[in-house]
Amino acid sequence: MKKIATLLLALIMVLAIASCGHKNEQQPIHKIGVIVYDLKDEQVQAFRQYMEGYLGKNFSDVDFLYSAGITTEEEEMEFLKDAIEEGVEGIIAFNSFDLEKEVELCASGGVYYLRPSSTTDPEDFDKVADNPYFLGYFGPGNEMEYQAGYDMVAYFAEEKISDSYFILSGGAGSNVMHEQRTEGMLDALQKAYGVQFDQSSTELASASEPVSMEAGALKVTVFPGYIGVTDVGEKAVAAFEKDPAGVVMSTIPVQTIADSLKDASLGTIDCYTQANGRLFKNGSLKYLCGKYESIIGPAFAAMYNAVTGYSEDFREDGKAFTIQQGFWVSTSYQDFQKKYELSSGITLNAYSYEDLLEVCKAHNSNATLDDLKKLAGAWDFDSAVQRRK
Repeated sequence: MKKIATLLLALIMVLAIASCGHKNEQQPIHKIGVIVYDLKDEQVQAFRQYMEGYLGKNFSDVDFLYSAGITTEEEEMEFLKDAIEEGVEGIIAFNSFDLEKEVELCASGGVYYLRPSSTTDPEDFDKVADNPYFLGYFGPGNEMEYQAGYDMVAYFAEEKISDSYFILSGGAGSNVMHEQRTEGMLDALQKAYGVQFDQSSTELASASEPVSMEAGALKVTVFPGYIGVTDVGEKAVAAFEKDPAGVVMSTIPVQTIADSLKDASLGTIDCYTQANGRLFKNGSLKYLCGKYESIIGPAFAAMYNAVTGYSEDFREDGKAFTIQQGFWVSTSYQDFQKKYELSSGITLNAYSYEDLLEVCKAHNSNATLDDLKKLAGAWDFDSAVQRRK
């Protein structure tokens, strides 16, 4: 009798384990596509570590499908078509070539589209704001992008490190956030030196070819193009070596060519990454205005709400939302280290799993768009520190 009872108990346990396993197998998996411009870029790697290494492990009902490096509109549209065929329910796009075309393609396949950490041109936004499959975007916006560039150059001008500046303007001519940052830099320089260039800051920021100008004691070269692309980086280095500057200002990651910039003092609008930490430590980098790894947490929550059936609950009067998030700033290695630790920690970071659960309606039935906005809007370092106390 005792033996029979033992066997029955064992059978019950086996059935329970099998039942649990079956339940896990039946759990719906939401596949989310992610578009990135360069898999080797440290900012992309940082966002991916947080998304896959942290969010993916905590939200077990989500899988991510990453693109390879997307550098052309054709590559982006091809990835979207392939992703839709593979059954993605949403696209998180870190870069975009033609927002209207991309959103239309996604909508035709019943797939949601979101920009997680970007600045989108208001005219482009208005074209898709009514499309129910376009969720919206998180990012600084034009004014904050401009101010980031302005404040960085103002810092260097006040320090009087040099009268000669080399500006790496990123995707000037095709990328509104890089244009706004560069305009801010140029305006700050002209104000600091009390001069006026012959061309407007808007014209210079959107230049498609390198351009140099002098006014009074100030000398500036603007070099367009994304230096992560090998030939562009090589051309930028060649231009710098031909006419070295005391300060190199960049609207983009500068790590790939930093060693070639001699003794120039560096300032960049980028991200809190290990590479930027090394540049701070060796004395090259003097100023970092950067996004940080876990800042994309609320964007993930917005997409999670959509793919779990709550997209309509998170629209702004029936339209896509715009939610502003800005940058952290460091001017020393010590300050960088303090912020980097909070930006990239797996067990302790600026936007934790518990933070995000509160704005995911599948886990908190009371969650609203205002709650999401409030959480995303508390992006600054002091707010992040307060959440972790």
